[in-house]
Amino acid sequence: MYSALVPLIGALITLMSGVNSRLAGIVGNLVATLVIHVVGLAGVSALLLVKREQVRPLSGQGRLPVYYYLGGFVGVATVFSSIYAFAALGAALAVALALLGQALFSLAVDATGFLGRTRYPLSLRRLPGIGLAVAGVAIMGAAFVGQPDVGQGSAAVNGGSSALAMLVALGSGVLPGLTFILNSELGRRKGIVRSTRANYVTGLATTLVIVLAVRPPAAEAAHAVVTAGPFLALGGGLLGVTVVTAMNFIFPRMPAFSATLLLFSGQALSGVLIDAVAEGALDARKLVGTFVLLVGLAVNALLTRGAETGRRVVS
Repeated sequence: MYSALVPLIGALITLMSGVNSRLAGIVGNLVATLVIHVVGLAGVSALLLVKREQVRPLSGQGRLPVYYYLGGFVGVATVFSSIYAFAALGAALAVALALLGQALFSLAVDATGFLGRTRYPLSLRRLPGIGLAVAGVAIMGAAFVGQPDVGQGSAAVNGGSSALAMLVALGSGVLPGLTFILNSELGRRKGIVRSTRANYVTGLATTLVIVLAVRPPAAEAAHAVVTAGPFLALGGGLLGVTVVTAMNFIFPRMPAFSATLLLFSGQALSGVLIDAVAEGALDARKLVGTFVLLVGLAVNALLTRGAETGRRVVS
C-alpha cells in the first residue's frame, strides 16, 4: 500500500510547485510566498487542534541547537527558487534538475556526515547511477534548449538567463534536503506536526521581514490574491502541509531507497505530464530523459542498498 502511495506524494510535490508558480505569476513571488506560509501555518495549526501529539522526552539528549529551528528560513528560499525554476524552465526540466540536485546533495551529506548524520563514504559503486542520472537531465535539457519560450515566465532560454535558471533549479532540489535534515531532528524531539508548525512559523517570520523591507502595495496585493481565486491562493500552502505530513508518516514504514525512488518517479513523471498538457503534445525527449534519470537513480539505489538501509530521505 505504501509503495503505491509514495509516487502520489511525489506527484503532489510537482502539483504544489506548479500551483505556487501559477499563483506567483498573478500576485508576484513575494506575495505568493507570504500567502503560502500563512495558509500553511493555518492548516498545520488546525491539524494540531484535531491531532494532539504526545511526544516522549528522549533520554540523554541535550538542548536542541537553535539552527534546527531554521528549516522554515530555508523553506522560503525553496519556494522562491521553485517558483522561478518552474516559470523559467517548465515542469519537466525543473523537476529533473531538482531531483539531480537532491541526489548530489544526499551523496555529499552521506560522505561528510553533515550536521551529525550517519556517514556513508562515497564509493565507486555510486558512479554508474550518477552518470545515468546526469545523462537523463542532459537529454531533457536538449529538448529544452532552443525553444522560444518555456514555462509561465519570460526567462530567456539562451545565454546567462538559461544557465541561471538551471542553477536555481538545482538549488531547489538541494534546499529541501537541508530543510529535512533540520526538521527531522526537530520532529524527533518535538513531534512531526509540531516541527511542521515551527517550520511554517520561521518561514512566515522570514517572509514578513522581506515584506516589511520591500513594502509591496497592500491593496494591490490583496486584490491580486482575490483575483487568483481560492484554488491558487489556498492550494500551495495546504498541499505543502499534506506532503510533509504524509512523507513523515510513510517513509519510516518502508525501506528508504525504495521510498526515495518511488517519490522521484512520481515527481518526474507528473512533471512530464504537466508539460504535455500545457504544450498539447508529449515530448519524446523529455519522456526518454525522465526514464534515463529514473534508471540512474534506481541503479544508484540498488548498488548502494546496504548503505542506504534505514536512512530516511525527503524530497
